[in-house]
Amino acid sequence: MEEFDNLPRTRRPRQYTYRGSYRRPGSIPGGFNPAADVLSAIEEVEEKFVKRRKDIDLFEQQAMQRRLNLQKMVDDTKTMDENPFKTQMTQEFSQMVDDLYKADIESFDGDRTSYMEKANNAQKVIGDFQKVVGLLDADVNEYKDKSPAELKKLVLRSQFMGKDGMKREDYLAFLNDPSKMGMRIQNGELIITNNGKDLFNGTRYLNSKKDGYSLVEYGNDYTKEIDAAAKDAMQGVGDLAIIRQYEKLADEGKKLNTFTDVDYRKAVEAYRDNLVNSDKIDALVNESTFQRYTTNRDVYNADKHFDETKTAIIDDLVKKQFPTAYRTKKVVSKLVTPKDKKEEEKDLTTEERFDFSLIESIQDQSVDAFKNQKEAPSMLETKAKGALLRDFKNKEIKIGRSKYQVYDFDVMRNDDGTLKFQPLIVDMRTKEKIPAPVTYSVDKIVDFANDLEQGGDLQYNVIQVSTPQEAMELNPGSVFSLEGKKYMITKKGSAKPID
Repeated sequence: MEEFDNLPRTRRPRQYTYRGSYRRPGSIPGGFNPAADVLSAIEEVEEKFVKRRKDIDLFEQQAMQRRLNLQKMVDDTKTMDENPFKTQMTQEFSQMVDDLYKADIESFDGDRTSYMEKANNAQKVIGDFQKVVGLLDADVNEYKDKSPAELKKLVLRSQFMGKDGMKREDYLAFLNDPSKMGMRIQNGELIITNNGKDLFNGTRYLNSKKDGYSLVEYGNDYTKEIDAAAKDAMQGVGDLAIIRQYEKLADEGKKLNTFTDVDYRKAVEAYRDNLVNSDKIDALVNESTFQRYTTNRDVYNADKHFDETKTAIIDDLVKKQFPTAYRTKKVVSKLVTPKDKKEEEKDLTTEERFDFSLIESIQDQSVDAFKNQKEAPSMLETKAKGALLRDFKNKEIKIGRSKYQVYDFDVMRNDDGTLKFQPLIVDMRTKEKIPAPVTYSVDKIVDFANDLEQGGDLQYNVIQVSTPQEAMELNPGSVFSLEGKKYMITKKGSAKPID
């Protein structure tokens, strides 16, 4: 026993060492333990399963939120407008959202490249839809708010020429009738159609709108610039107006009317000359002003239409500034005696004695009808005759040794709408009626009045003829000279001497 007791003490390896005691056991001796390994593996799998379940739940929640966000964009496109194509597009968008949600779920734990591309396209298309529709509505409303007459002047004709002309024609047809508008989706882009025909790409339309693009080009409004040029042209012109106050008897001499007469003829002439020589007016002659101020339906060409456009602008400005070359306003009336009548009339000038403003107003109406390519109202001739007869009926005139009275007027219109008048006279001895050998434009009526005031001797042209046969071809009222003597044609084929 002692031999064993005295053996040297050695350290036992750790795997053969017990830890603990019977009452307080520790681990089993070191070595292979299958049950512990299995339990550890099970615990690890459970942890992974729980984590994946959480990942799946979170992904589904996120996918649903993405779906709801996209569906909200679709819902925002719904309006009270029951336009069929809008309703159809909203339905397509909703189906797109459903399909995209399925693709989102299916792409979990896989390649999401295709889904992300589809999602970006969907967001872009749905977002662009509202913007495109809003801008198209604005374009249509801008066009529809203009009258047909305005559109003829404002829609520039040059845009329908050249390689893009047909495209612009299609846009114009769409604006005239947008009821057949439609849309389709192609490669993530909105394509706007009209009656089934592709018009344009929605994205390009939106980008162009940022630069002020419009489906049709309208002419620019140069009113401010033209008004500024007109203001410059009026400098000093107002001083040329002649203002008179005069009196005129009425009601067979029983009433005396006092008038204020303003003669703008010199002012009109100076104003027009200033406009003709204005560099500012020249700078404003272009396609926009050509269409706005002229009635010409051609496509603007600067070489052909510059002068026509400038003249039309100037005519418009003159008419606005001086609606008539005369303006007469009655101030007061009073009753007079025959004695007063002679005293009041003796100092009146020809222009004071006769009122030409009505004749000028009638001519303005005739010229307006010509410029607007309309038939001049038939009552203009009657009104003009009435205005002339009021002042000149029964006035005596002399042609040679014979005396005549004015009994009527022929009223004629020139090619530009201006008027001309020929007095119709009756021989006071023979009662033979003939046209007077003179015609007057509106601005020359005052010459006729002056002739009447100065004894009635008319100033007329004498036609030189060499044979009686040549003379007989002249119209009634013509005065001709043959072999040193003057004659007047009284009717076709008949003449009488006037010397």
